[in-house]
Amino acid sequence: MNNLSLFPGNTPQRDPQVPSYLTQQRQRNESQEGGARILQLWYRIASPPEPNDSAPFEERELFRRGRTGSQISIVLFILLFISYPAAFAGSNSLLIAILTIDLFILTLAMALNRLRRVNIAGIMVVLIFTASPTLNILTTPGGLNTGALPIFGLLVLPLMCAVSFLPPWWVFVVAAGNCLFTLSVLTFMPSSGELHEVLKVAFPGVVTPIILSQGIVSIVAFLLVRGARMAILRADRAEEIAKLEALEIQRQEEQLAMSKQIEEGIQQIITTIGTVVTHNDFSNRVPLSQENILWRASKSINNLLSRLQGLKHSQEELKRTRAIAAEVAQYMRDGRPIQLTSWTGTHFAPVILAYNTRFRNLPRETPPRAR
Repeated sequence: MNNLSLFPGNTPQRDPQVPSYLTQQRQRNESQEGGARILQLWYRIASPPEPNDSAPFEERELFRRGRTGSQISIVLFILLFISYPAAFAGSNSLLIAILTIDLFILTLAMALNRLRRVNIAGIMVVLIFTASPTLNILTTPGGLNTGALPIFGLLVLPLMCAVSFLPPWWVFVVAAGNCLFTLSVLTFMPSSGELHEVLKVAFPGVVTPIILSQGIVSIVAFLLVRGARMAILRADRAEEIAKLEALEIQRQEEQLAMSKQIEEGIQQIITTIGTVVTHNDFSNRVPLSQENILWRASKSINNLLSRLQGLKHSQEELKRTRAIAAEVAQYMRDGRPIQLTSWTGTHFAPVILAYNTRFRNLPRETPPRAR
């Protein structure tokens, strides 16, 4: 017993306003489980169905791209929704229509992604998130100004969409298109205000960060996705090797069991034949079941032993019949009634009965009932 419990004044009191550690941990677990359930619900709406473990690598890679695309689409939906207040407050009246079209096309792309049309969904998402910032830039009233420069930073979104939905090399195609667009707009599109003067003096200083960000993001994204793809491919090959090794081990075990079965079957056949030869007893049989691989051979051997047993019985019966015949012949030569039981177990029983009826002083014997 704790000594402190004897003194009420020394017992530490827990503040009822402060939750215990277990309560906090339970609350965190419940929140994590709730988030996982919401994410699983989103996967059932926007992600391709998960293939089974025996599916080929291409099918699993398609699922990986579709699942990654459904994950990044959550961020894209959030970006579209939070862009509406800026569209209403901005000077570009076409931005609201652009965002609405993007929202519709993104929803359609997620439906196609669920139907395993991952490449088509990826191309649609890349196009709308490339067209949105480009149209916003091209439709800026009064030409380019310093307020339009941050929009060029949104051109990294198509890179992330391309590397998520499409094969990895597509990210360089999208990056090249963004760089060409940036150079063309900053070179040929009219500019106004401070930006016009800056482009005259420091055009490379404005263009270089935009192009450099496209190159860095595309290279890093390509390396990350390619590394993940290679890791999955190595894991797939390792799994195939493990399956082949398991099959080889199973085959060796089956061969070992078959060899043991054959060895035991041969030993039983040798033992049975040795017993037959030693004791001249053809009633022995090879005790092998139908599951044994040598069952057909043992069946043939048992049939042979059965025939030999019948032949031996016939020989014994013939030998006994010859002995009875010799005795009957001796009685007939002496002219005496046959002093043998009429039921000798041979074919001479009717002969004995017919012969003894000649001697009326001897009663006729009736054969005993067959047992």
